[in-house]
Amino acid sequence: MSSPITVGVRADAVVTLLAAAAIRAGQAVAAGYAEADRLRGQHAESAQHRAAAQHTAEQHGLATLQAEIAASEARLQSLASLGAAMGLAERVQASQPQPPAHRDQASLAAYARGLAALADSLQQILLTEAGQHASPALDTALASFTHAADAPRQTASARLLARSAHLGEVPIELARLADELDACLPGERAELLATELRLRIQQQLKAAQAKALEAATALVIEQSLKDLGYQVEEVAHTLYVEGGAVHFRRPGWGDYMVRMRLDTQRHSANFNVIRAVNEGDNERSVRDHLAEDRWCSEFPALMQALEARGVMFNVTRRIEPGDLPVQLVNRDKLPQFADEEAHHSAQTLRAREIK
Repeated sequence: MSSPITVGVRADAVVTLLAAAAIRAGQAVAAGYAEADRLRGQHAESAQHRAAAQHTAEQHGLATLQAEIAASEARLQSLASLGAAMGLAERVQASQPQPPAHRDQASLAAYARGLAALADSLQQILLTEAGQHASPALDTALASFTHAADAPRQTASARLLARSAHLGEVPIELARLADELDACLPGERAELLATELRLRIQQQLKAAQAKALEAATALVIEQSLKDLGYQVEEVAHTLYVEGGAVHFRRPGWGDYMVRMRLDTQRHSANFNVIRAVNEGDNERSVRDHLAEDRWCSEFPALMQALEARGVMFNVTRRIEPGDLPVQLVNRDKLPQFADEEAHHSAQTLRAREIK
């Protein structure tokens, strides 16, 4: 392995989108469970003061939440059937967060919100993917989501537009083409218009999917790094911009971190070890080589974690550790991480004490 490392980046769109949806749902539910634990502690302290009326209201709330959960679970089961038509049933089912260990109102409320949001996300992802393809199995699976049961009574354009209805308002150019198709008598011209409308709808779906995929890929990279134990600069708002970059490190790495810079035009990314220095400090360190070796030995684990979530890295260039000097970057231009901040605060305090 080497440093710097340049990779080609390719994402399996639907797999990565499903992985990101599962991450978002898991994060939301986990935050809700943490809040529920806090509230549960407060309730335990004041349990003897809780009024009977409040208890009755909570029980009514629990019944409502359980009904909401059952409805979302039924939606997810239907979505799994749609996913099965695309070979994605297991991934759809695996995206569901763990139910709460405690069945109190706050925990169930967090779980209900997470399931509902997940079902909304999965429906958007699966309908966008399915709408770009045509097969009898998919058409049957899509029926309950696109009202295809009414297809015989729909116009030719309505049957086609149903595939992108979940994206919201129909773009003006598609609406005009649909009107032209509906006004056309059956024949060769009608077939050409239908083909053109179908192509435009597929392009609309593909563009919507590509836009969603950028945020999903950024989230997958961020969460995969965190799962491997790295501290990570926020990714979502920085990675898919011109020259987007993100920094990450492990606690205890001191001044060293890894910079990932994404080239959206070339669909590639570059990783290199950098060292934070004070302004004017250009001194090299024997530890630079060790930092590069350490990162290079860890890189394959990141590739494996990302591939499991649909993001594939293909190494296109590698430079051996020590062949190029580690880049020195002004500390003020880099993100600050928790243990690093404590380290430098202690250094500053000691310097003041010496003076």
